[in-house]
Amino acid sequence: MAITGIGINDVEAHRPVADPITNMKFNINFDNVKVTGDNVEVAYTFTTAYEGGAKGDKSVGDLKIKGTINAKEEKEMITQINELWKSKKTLPVKFAEDLINILNFECASRGTLLAWSIGMIAPLPLTRAKLEEGPQK
Repeated sequence: MAITGIGINDVEAHRPVADPITNMKFNINFDNVKVTGDNVEVAYTFTTAYEGGAKGDKSVGDLKIKGTINAKEEKEMITQINELWKSKKTLPVKFAEDLINILNFECASRGTLLAWSIGMIAPLPLTRAKLEEGPQK
């Protein structure tokens, strides 16, 4: 995989209460995939949910970054990407894992200023994502 571009086209940040942040939950959704030749364009949404409160179960803020990431891929992987996206709206494990790790870094870096501007801590996932193939049905 060779990343050829990462774009952001929408950002949102909310901090409805000033309670201390005790936990963050991260999520990356792949919203759409478009293949043109050897280029794969993946639309994504990166979210960070900030939790706090006395029991740590209260929403104290959220951060959302939407955009696209483009990559050049080999013909065999392009075929797998197309087939899996069309049939199951998912991506090959290795390809998805690489995208998640790249987006974790990019969105955490770019989201840091956005989060700090409303008094939240940087959205920094501390571990590298490792995906495994699930059981076949």
